[in-house]
Amino acid sequence: MTNRSRPNPSKAAANLTVRALYANTGYLTNPGIVSSVFGVRRFCPKTRRASDEDKKDTSSLQSKRARPLGPTLRIALISISAALYAAAIGATSPISTPWGVGQFRPGVIFPAVFAIIYGPLVGGIGAAIGTFVGDVVFLTPLGLTTPLLSIIAGVPGNFVGFFLLGWFIRKYRSWFGFVFGSFISLLVGNLIAALGVVTYLALFLGWSTFPVDALVGAVFGFTFFWLVTMIPFVIPLVPPIVAALQPLVGSQVDVGLAGWKRGTGSEALRSSLAVSAILGVLYALVQFTPLSDFLFKSVTGPQFIPWLKLLFLASALVVFIFGIVAGLLLRHEKK
Repeated sequence: MTNRSRPNPSKAAANLTVRALYANTGYLTNPGIVSSVFGVRRFCPKTRRASDEDKKDTSSLQSKRARPLGPTLRIALISISAALYAAAIGATSPISTPWGVGQFRPGVIFPAVFAIIYGPLVGGIGAAIGTFVGDVVFLTPLGLTTPLLSIIAGVPGNFVGFFLLGWFIRKYRSWFGFVFGSFISLLVGNLIAALGVVTYLALFLGWSTFPVDALVGAVFGFTFFWLVTMIPFVIPLVPPIVAALQPLVGSQVDVGLAGWKRGTGSEALRSSLAVSAILGVLYALVQFTPLSDFLFKSVTGPQFIPWLKLLFLASALVVFIFGIVAGLLLRHEKK
Protein backbone atom coordinates (compact mmCIF):
# COMPACT_ATOMS: atom_id res chain seq x y z
CA MET A 1 0.00 0.00 0.00
CA THR A 2 1.36 3.45 -0.94
CA ASN A 3 1.79 6.11 1.65
CA ARG A 4 -0.15 9.21 0.77
CA SER A 5 0.39 12.39 2.71
CA ARG A 6 -2.78 13.76 4.09
CA PRO A 7 -3.87 17.12 2.65
CA ASN A 8 -2.90 20.12 4.73
CA PRO A 9 -6.13 21.80 5.82
CA SER A 10 -4.49 25.20 6.19
CA LYS A 11 -3.15 25.12 2.62
CA ALA A 12 -6.51 24.04 1.20
CA ALA A 13 -8.31 26.75 3.12
CA ALA A 14 -5.86 29.40 1.98
CA ASN A 15 -6.24 28.27 -1.62
CA LEU A 16 -10.04 28.39 -1.43
CA THR A 17 -9.94 31.79 0.24
CA VAL A 18 -7.71 33.26 -2.48
CA ARG A 19 -9.89 31.80 -5.23
CA ALA A 20 -13.07 33.09 -3.61
CA LEU A 21 -11.53 36.53 -3.14
CA TYR A 22 -10.55 36.75 -6.82
CA ALA A 23 -13.93 35.45 -7.96
CA ASN A 24 -15.93 37.84 -5.79
CA THR A 25 -13.93 40.95 -6.73
CA GLY A 26 -14.04 40.32 -10.48
CA TYR A 27 -10.35 39.40 -10.89
CA LEU A 28 -9.27 37.46 -13.93
CA THR A 29 -7.13 34.54 -12.93
CA ASN A 30 -3.98 33.93 -14.93
CA PRO A 31 -1.80 31.16 -13.50
CA GLY A 32 1.89 31.48 -14.01
CA ILE A 33 3.53 33.10 -10.99
CA VAL A 34 4.53 30.78 -8.17
CA SER A 35 4.33 32.35 -4.75
CA SER A 36 6.13 31.18 -1.67
CA VAL A 37 3.26 32.34 0.49
CA PHE A 38 1.51 29.27 1.90
CA GLY A 39 3.30 27.23 -0.80
CA VAL A 40 0.37 27.70 -3.22
CA ARG A 41 0.13 28.98 -6.78
CA ARG A 42 -0.83 32.65 -6.90
CA PHE A 43 -2.77 34.27 -9.69
CA CYS A 44 -1.90 37.42 -11.57
CA PRO A 45 -4.15 40.20 -10.21
CA LYS A 46 -5.49 41.87 -13.34
CA THR A 47 -9.02 43.18 -13.09
CA ARG A 48 -11.63 43.84 -15.67
CA ARG A 49 -12.15 47.24 -14.08
CA ALA A 50 -8.46 48.14 -14.36
CA SER A 51 -8.35 46.90 -17.94
CA ASP A 52 -11.31 49.07 -18.89
CA GLU A 53 -9.70 52.09 -17.24
CA ASP A 54 -6.42 51.45 -19.08
CA LYS A 55 -8.27 51.25 -22.38
CA LYS A 56 -10.13 54.43 -21.56
CA ASP A 57 -6.91 56.29 -20.67
CA THR A 58 -5.16 54.99 -23.79
CA SER A 59 -7.99 55.99 -26.10
CA SER A 60 -8.18 59.40 -24.45
CA LEU A 61 -4.44 59.92 -24.94
CA GLN A 62 -4.63 58.80 -28.56
CA SER A 63 -7.56 61.10 -29.24
CA LYS A 64 -5.57 63.99 -27.84
CA ARG A 65 -2.52 63.18 -29.86
CA ALA A 66 -4.16 62.17 -33.13
CA ARG A 67 -7.08 64.58 -33.24
CA PRO A 68 -7.51 65.50 -36.92
CA LEU A 69 -7.34 69.11 -37.99
CA GLY A 70 -10.68 70.62 -38.91
CA PRO A 71 -11.03 72.32 -42.29
CA THR A 72 -11.15 75.82 -40.80
CA LEU A 73 -8.01 75.29 -38.73
CA ARG A 74 -6.23 73.62 -41.66
CA ILE A 75 -7.00 76.56 -43.95
CA ALA A 76 -5.84 79.02 -41.29
CA LEU A 77 -2.55 77.14 -40.81
CA ILE A 78 -1.95 76.98 -44.56
CA SER A 79 -2.56 80.72 -44.80
CA ILE A 80 -0.14 81.49 -41.96
CA SER A 81 2.53 79.24 -43.44
CA ALA A 82 2.10 80.81 -46.89
CA ALA A 83 2.23 84.35 -45.50
CA LEU A 84 5.41 83.70 -43.52
CA TYR A 85 7.08 82.03 -46.49
CA ALA A 86 6.10 84.85 -48.87
CA ALA A 87 7.41 87.45 -46.42
CA ALA A 88 10.70 85.56 -46.11
CA ILE A 89 11.00 85.44 -49.91
CA GLY A 90 10.52 89.20 -49.98
CA ALA A 91 13.14 89.73 -47.28
CA THR A 92 15.82 87.91 -49.31
CA SER A 93 14.68 89.04 -52.77
CA PRO A 94 17.53 91.59 -53.19
CA ILE A 95 20.13 88.79 -52.89
CA SER A 96 21.06 87.80 -56.43
CA THR A 97 22.19 84.33 -57.50
CA PRO A 98 24.81 83.33 -60.07
CA TRP A 99 22.06 81.96 -62.28
CA GLY A 100 20.07 85.11 -62.86
CA VAL A 101 17.02 83.00 -62.00
CA GLY A 102 15.90 81.24 -58.86
CA GLN A 103 16.63 82.60 -55.41
CA PHE A 104 18.56 82.20 -52.19
CA ARG A 105 15.82 81.03 -49.80
CA PRO A 106 16.57 80.52 -46.13
CA GLY A 107 12.84 81.14 -45.62
CA VAL A 108 12.22 77.46 -46.39
CA ILE A 109 12.40 76.91 -42.64
CA PHE A 110 8.80 78.16 -42.34
CA PRO A 111 7.05 75.57 -44.53
CA ALA A 112 9.41 72.95 -43.08
CA VAL A 113 8.22 73.73 -39.54
CA PHE A 114 4.56 73.58 -40.60
CA ALA A 115 5.14 70.30 -42.48
CA ILE A 116 6.69 68.72 -39.40
CA ILE A 117 4.11 69.93 -36.91
CA TYR A 118 0.90 69.82 -38.94
CA GLY A 119 1.58 67.25 -41.62
CA PRO A 120 2.19 66.94 -45.36
CA LEU A 121 -0.86 68.81 -46.69
CA VAL A 122 -0.36 71.92 -44.56
CA GLY A 123 3.35 71.99 -45.36
CA GLY A 124 3.00 71.30 -49.07
CA ILE A 125 0.03 73.57 -49.85
CA GLY A 126 1.38 76.39 -47.66
CA ALA A 127 4.75 76.22 -49.46
CA ALA A 128 3.12 76.18 -52.91
CA ILE A 129 0.90 79.19 -52.18
CA GLY A 130 3.68 81.04 -50.36
CA THR A 131 6.18 80.65 -53.19
CA PHE A 132 3.63 81.86 -55.76
CA VAL A 133 2.66 84.91 -53.70
CA GLY A 134 6.29 85.72 -52.94
CA ASP A 135 7.31 85.37 -56.59
CA VAL A 136 4.48 87.54 -57.90
CA VAL A 137 4.65 90.24 -55.23
CA PHE A 138 8.41 90.52 -54.69
CA LEU A 139 10.42 88.83 -57.45
CA THR A 140 8.40 89.60 -60.58
CA PRO A 141 8.77 93.40 -60.18
CA LEU A 142 12.55 92.87 -59.97
CA GLY A 143 12.54 90.86 -63.21
CA LEU A 144 13.74 87.71 -61.42
CA THR A 145 10.78 85.53 -62.36
CA THR A 146 7.32 85.55 -63.89
CA PRO A 147 3.98 84.19 -62.66
CA LEU A 148 4.07 81.51 -65.37
CA LEU A 149 7.58 80.42 -64.35
CA SER A 150 6.44 80.25 -60.74
CA ILE A 151 3.49 78.02 -61.69
CA ILE A 152 5.66 75.73 -63.84
CA ALA A 153 8.63 75.42 -61.47
CA GLY A 154 8.25 76.90 -57.99
CA VAL A 155 4.71 75.80 -57.13
CA PRO A 156 5.05 72.05 -57.93
CA GLY A 157 8.60 71.87 -56.59
CA ASN A 158 7.67 73.44 -53.25
CA PHE A 159 4.50 71.40 -52.88
CA VAL A 160 6.18 68.05 -53.53
CA GLY A 161 9.26 68.88 -51.44
CA PHE A 162 7.46 69.91 -48.27
CA PHE A 163 4.73 67.33 -48.68
CA LEU A 164 7.50 64.71 -48.72
CA LEU A 165 9.10 66.19 -45.60
CA GLY A 166 5.80 65.97 -43.72
CA TRP A 167 5.36 62.40 -44.96
CA PHE A 168 8.82 61.38 -43.74
CA ILE A 169 8.13 62.79 -40.29
CA ARG A 170 4.73 61.09 -40.15
CA LYS A 171 6.21 57.74 -41.15
CA TYR A 172 9.42 57.63 -39.10
CA ARG A 173 8.95 60.21 -36.27
CA SER A 174 12.63 60.18 -35.46
CA TRP A 175 15.91 62.01 -36.02
CA PHE A 176 16.55 59.69 -38.95
CA GLY A 177 13.23 60.74 -40.49
CA PHE A 178 13.99 64.42 -39.99
CA VAL A 179 17.60 64.52 -41.22
CA PHE A 180 17.26 62.16 -44.17
CA GLY A 181 13.74 63.38 -44.87
CA SER A 182 15.00 66.96 -45.12
CA PHE A 183 17.78 65.95 -47.48
CA ILE A 184 15.63 63.78 -49.76
CA SER A 185 12.61 66.11 -49.82
CA LEU A 186 14.73 69.17 -50.65
CA LEU A 187 16.60 67.20 -53.31
CA VAL A 188 13.39 65.98 -54.98
CA GLY A 189 11.57 69.31 -54.66
CA ASN A 190 14.48 71.27 -56.08
CA LEU A 191 14.89 68.76 -58.92
CA ILE A 192 11.25 69.29 -59.90
CA ALA A 193 11.70 73.07 -59.71
CA ALA A 194 14.90 72.86 -61.80
CA LEU A 195 13.15 70.79 -64.47
CA GLY A 196 10.43 73.43 -64.58
CA VAL A 197 12.95 76.28 -64.89
CA VAL A 198 14.89 74.64 -67.72
CA THR A 199 11.66 73.73 -69.51
CA TYR A 200 10.48 77.34 -69.27
CA LEU A 201 13.83 78.66 -70.51
CA ALA A 202 13.81 76.21 -73.40
CA LEU A 203 10.26 77.09 -74.42
CA PHE A 204 10.31 80.86 -74.02
CA LEU A 205 13.90 82.14 -73.83
CA GLY A 206 15.73 80.29 -76.58
CA TRP A 207 17.42 77.56 -74.51
CA SER A 208 15.99 74.98 -76.90
CA THR A 209 19.07 75.58 -79.10
CA PHE A 210 21.41 74.43 -76.29
CA PRO A 211 22.92 70.92 -76.50
CA VAL A 212 21.11 68.27 -74.48
CA ASP A 213 24.07 67.77 -72.14
CA ALA A 214 24.07 71.49 -71.35
CA LEU A 215 20.34 71.37 -70.47
CA VAL A 216 20.82 68.29 -68.29
CA GLY A 217 23.79 69.95 -66.59
CA ALA A 218 21.68 73.06 -65.96
CA VAL A 219 18.94 70.97 -64.32
CA PHE A 220 21.37 69.39 -61.86
CA GLY A 221 23.25 72.66 -61.41
CA PHE A 222 20.08 74.42 -60.28
CA THR A 223 19.11 71.44 -58.13
CA PHE A 224 22.38 71.22 -56.21
CA PHE A 225 22.73 74.98 -55.83
CA TRP A 226 19.32 75.25 -54.17
CA LEU A 227 19.94 72.09 -52.12
CA VAL A 228 23.22 73.23 -50.60
CA THR A 229 21.83 76.70 -49.81
CA MET A 230 18.70 75.31 -48.08
CA ILE A 231 20.08 72.36 -46.10
CA PRO A 232 22.28 74.56 -43.81
CA PHE A 233 19.14 76.38 -42.65
CA VAL A 234 16.59 73.57 -42.44
CA ILE A 235 18.58 70.92 -40.56
CA PRO A 236 20.13 73.12 -37.81
CA LEU A 237 17.31 75.65 -37.29
CA VAL A 238 14.05 73.70 -37.64
CA PRO A 239 14.51 71.35 -34.60
CA PRO A 240 14.91 74.15 -32.01
CA ILE A 241 11.96 76.03 -33.54
CA VAL A 242 9.77 72.92 -33.38
CA ALA A 243 10.93 72.26 -29.80
CA ALA A 244 10.04 75.82 -28.81
CA LEU A 245 6.57 75.49 -30.36
CA GLN A 246 5.82 72.03 -28.98
CA PRO A 247 4.31 73.22 -25.66
CA LEU A 248 1.92 75.45 -27.62
CA VAL A 249 0.77 72.94 -30.24
CA GLY A 250 1.60 69.52 -28.81
CA SER A 251 -1.96 68.83 -27.63
CA GLN A 252 -3.63 69.67 -30.92
CA VAL A 253 -1.34 68.35 -33.63
CA ASP A 254 -2.56 65.90 -36.22
CA VAL A 255 0.48 63.83 -37.21
CA GLY A 256 3.63 65.78 -36.51
CA LEU A 257 4.76 65.74 -32.90
CA ALA A 258 2.35 63.03 -31.81
CA GLY A 259 4.36 59.92 -31.10
CA TRP A 260 7.65 61.60 -32.05
CA LYS A 261 10.48 59.43 -30.77
CA ARG A 262 13.18 61.83 -29.74
CA GLY A 263 15.68 59.05 -30.12
CA THR A 264 19.21 59.07 -28.86
CA GLY A 265 22.12 61.37 -29.46
CA SER A 266 23.82 58.61 -31.43
CA GLU A 267 20.87 58.43 -33.85
CA ALA A 268 20.98 62.19 -34.50
CA LEU A 269 24.75 62.00 -34.87
CA ARG A 270 24.75 59.05 -37.29
CA SER A 271 22.03 60.53 -39.49
CA SER A 272 23.75 63.91 -39.68
CA LEU A 273 27.15 62.40 -40.37
CA ALA A 274 25.69 60.31 -43.20
CA VAL A 275 24.12 63.35 -44.89
CA SER A 276 27.28 65.35 -44.28
CA ALA A 277 29.30 62.59 -45.93
CA ILE A 278 27.04 62.65 -49.00
CA LEU A 279 27.52 66.41 -49.31
CA GLY A 280 31.25 65.96 -48.79
CA VAL A 281 31.40 63.44 -51.64
CA LEU A 282 29.53 65.89 -53.88
CA TYR A 283 32.04 68.58 -52.95
CA ALA A 284 34.95 66.30 -53.82
CA LEU A 285 33.35 65.49 -57.17
CA VAL A 286 32.80 69.13 -58.17
CA GLN A 287 36.20 70.16 -56.84
CA PHE A 288 38.43 67.45 -58.30
CA THR A 289 36.56 66.17 -61.35
CA PRO A 290 35.08 67.76 -64.50
CA LEU A 291 31.61 67.52 -62.90
CA SER A 292 31.67 71.24 -62.04
CA ASP A 293 32.03 72.14 -65.72
CA PHE A 294 29.11 69.89 -66.56
CA LEU A 295 26.93 71.45 -63.86
CA PHE A 296 27.84 75.11 -63.99
CA LYS A 297 29.81 76.15 -67.07
CA SER A 298 26.88 76.48 -69.46
CA VAL A 299 24.69 78.56 -67.13
CA THR A 300 27.00 80.83 -65.15
CA GLY A 301 30.22 82.77 -65.46
CA PRO A 302 33.57 81.17 -64.57
CA GLN A 303 34.12 83.72 -61.78
CA PHE A 304 31.23 82.15 -59.81
CA ILE A 305 32.26 78.49 -60.09
CA PRO A 306 34.82 78.46 -57.20
CA TRP A 307 32.18 79.96 -54.89
CA LEU A 308 29.60 77.43 -55.99
CA LYS A 309 32.01 74.62 -55.14
CA LEU A 310 32.57 76.04 -51.66
CA LEU A 311 28.82 75.96 -51.00
CA PHE A 312 28.95 72.16 -51.07
CA LEU A 313 31.74 72.15 -48.49
CA ALA A 314 30.00 74.73 -46.29
CA SER A 315 26.77 72.75 -46.34
CA ALA A 316 28.58 69.54 -45.40
CA LEU A 317 30.35 71.28 -42.50
CA VAL A 318 27.13 72.82 -41.15
CA VAL A 319 25.35 69.45 -41.10
CA PHE A 320 28.42 67.81 -39.53
CA ILE A 321 28.57 70.40 -36.74
CA PHE A 322 24.83 70.07 -36.17
CA GLY A 323 25.21 66.31 -35.73
CA ILE A 324 27.97 66.74 -33.14
CA VAL A 325 26.07 69.39 -31.17
CA ALA A 326 22.72 67.55 -31.33
CA GLY A 327 24.38 64.30 -30.29
CA LEU A 328 26.01 65.92 -27.27
CA LEU A 329 22.88 67.80 -26.21
CA LEU A 330 20.63 64.74 -26.47
CA ARG A 331 23.16 62.63 -24.60
CA HIS A 332 23.35 65.21 -21.82
CA GLU A 333 19.54 65.49 -21.69
CA LYS A 334 19.17 61.73 -21.41
CA LYS A 335 21.49 61.67 -18.40
